[in-house]
Amino acid sequence: MKEVTFTTQNEQSWTKLEEYNARLKKHGGIKKAEADEVREFARLYRLAGFHLTYAKTHYPGSQTVSYLNRLIGISHNYFHVRERGSFGEVAELFSHTIPQTVRETYKYWVLSAAFFVLGMMFAGFYVVGDSARLSEVMPAGMADGFVPGETPDLNDGVVTWDGSFMSAFFITNNTMVALNTFALGIFAGIFSLLILFYNGVIVGGLFGFLYAEGADMLVAYSLILPHGVTELAAIFFAGGGGLLLGKGLLVPGEFTRAQSLIFHAKKAVKLIPLIVVLLIFAAFVEGFFTPLDISPWFKLAFAAMTGIALVVYCLKGAWSDHGKATERR
Repeated sequence: MKEVTFTTQNEQSWTKLEEYNARLKKHGGIKKAEADEVREFARLYRLAGFHLTYAKTHYPGSQTVSYLNRLIGISHNYFHVRERGSFGEVAELFSHTIPQTVRETYKYWVLSAAFFVLGMMFAGFYVVGDSARLSEVMPAGMADGFVPGETPDLNDGVVTWDGSFMSAFFITNNTMVALNTFALGIFAGIFSLLILFYNGVIVGGLFGFLYAEGADMLVAYSLILPHGVTELAAIFFAGGGGLLLGKGLLVPGEFTRAQSLIFHAKKAVKLIPLIVVLLIFAAFVEGFFTPLDISPWFKLAFAAMTGIALVVYCLKGAWSDHGKATERR
């Protein structure tokens, strides 16, 4: 193929890549681009790389080779630039990047939450029918303290709680659950969903038992929800990250599977700082606040406030992001 023919056939894609480079420069880099823009930019970048390889082979030392070298060099910087860590970068991460990622990935963590709720409902209704069934849905040993026919005293021993020890325990335990839920998503997301369903079964079975045995459900909710709101949110986000990994492997689209996995993994890991903060907060609440001998209504009010605060945080910048996306279109 003559060089002029090669150039004519492909200059449109090169021009588009130039336009993306200019747009990324204007709007602060690839980290602020929309997901569909990143995919298209990546496609044009790879295509230009193939063209450069072809041009080096068939038109060595030509202006086409020089042009493509410059074009790919500029594009490469947007993919691989590394900036020094700073307080400003961390602030940007928590103030903009994480809330935006939560919104962009809502389908995945909502699906995670749905599987948890499904497991909770299944076990709850199953155990309500016969409280002795609790041992069938709970892990071995976990149901030992709940005896059918004996109404549990949920206030028993609450104020003798060792907060420091229990906080450390809950951080360790919940981190392992979140880590497994996130990492095992690599297996097509199946294990992430199974973990979420099974944890829902445990919670649902417990509530089903308490209800069947006539326990004070207001106290029961007050012992779970203050830390449960942020704890479950963290696990749902971890599940969403796991499903992103699974999608990257199962549905590569126009990417190779490796490229797709890397692309989705980069988005998923943006959720990890939020997951860590939520788990630490939940562990401290569970260790020091939940066992306090105070009104259950006060604890439930605290749970409601944490839930509202989390929703407000995740919606932070939603309208401004929508406005920017409209402006770019």
